[in-house]
Amino acid sequence: MASAEPNDIIELYPEGDREWAQDFNIAMWWKDLNDSQCAAELGKALDAIRDSGQSAEELFGDPAEFGEGRAYARLTPQQLADSEMSISSSVLLLAGFGLVVGLLCTGFGTWVGFRDGWTSNSWHFWQLAALCAGTGIALFGHLWWFYRSKGKFALSWALGLGGIAVSIAVAVIIAILGGEQTMPMPNWLAPILGLALGFGVFRLPFKDETEPVRKGASAFADPEAWFAESTRLLRGHYGLRGQEAATVMAPAREHWSNMSMEGEEASIVEEFGTPGEFAIGLGVNTAKALQRRWLLRRLLPLAIAGIYTPSIVEGLLAADRSGWDIFFAVCLLIFAALTLYELRPANRAEYVESKLAERRAQARGLEEGRDE
Repeated sequence: MASAEPNDIIELYPEGDREWAQDFNIAMWWKDLNDSQCAAELGKALDAIRDSGQSAEELFGDPAEFGEGRAYARLTPQQLADSEMSISSSVLLLAGFGLVVGLLCTGFGTWVGFRDGWTSNSWHFWQLAALCAGTGIALFGHLWWFYRSKGKFALSWALGLGGIAVSIAVAVIIAILGGEQTMPMPNWLAPILGLALGFGVFRLPFKDETEPVRKGASAFADPEAWFAESTRLLRGHYGLRGQEAATVMAPAREHWSNMSMEGEEASIVEEFGTPGEFAIGLGVNTAKALQRRWLLRRLLPLAIAGIYTPSIVEGLLAADRSGWDIFFAVCLLIFAALTLYELRPANRAEYVESKLAERRAQARGLEEGRDE
């Protein structure tokens, strides 16, 4: 039954329980279970309902709560770790930026074409420089964050610093060589290039960048490899600093050292579990790291807006200011006000507590999965 599709199994439920089964399936899917995992859980629940003679609601309670609990018990440590990531692939991140830039070029290109004429040349080199710098800084900054969250620290710094430096260098070269000159590009070309970029991103090879799962005690026969992997996960997925991760890992190192001196024959995986399982258990005590990430996610957009503030204010104070200057200034003011409002300590406390509650639920589900 587990090889069937979830909807096929839902059809096997008693008519009065099918709505419950659908909500149960949605709850598990929402928590990142794949179709085969959902189907297996639906089949087990159906067997229990048939054996008990009770309705699904009477036997299991609320489908959303039950589905969340079963999802955490069913998810692998790798899936639980990946659930911390808001995006699963750097290609998807690249596609998102390409789509946004394509829409901007299409929208502004169409507006400029109607305003100045489709065969005119209205775009300046400094605008191309600003586009290169802004897009490059934002894209490579997000790639730095993405790979750092995955625990790939060397790659994150190489892409982040290198990509941002190259983007700024290209922008400076374009600005110096072109300056205030008009680009030899007719206005009708900008929206076409925007559409090509927007549709072109869907041709990218989308796939999840999941790391290969190393299973069994033999996967981490070397204790130092186990400690290194656990530390990497704590620093990457859970945001601990190097010293914090070392402090958290110290009791485990001491315990393993004592076991080794006593001649215990158990492997480190048998004693502590895999690095992924061990990190999930420690993830319930990461309040400070959550606070830092919460603050960073809100201050970075505010800092980027601050970079553009002088030019927007300059345009607003100019005698020949346009309606667009006023519009952008109002948008910037609203964005800054909303961001500052979000920085309230109450919002931070609510976010941290909700994430810790989710991680506690993941740890409980992992324990339940081990016991089954």
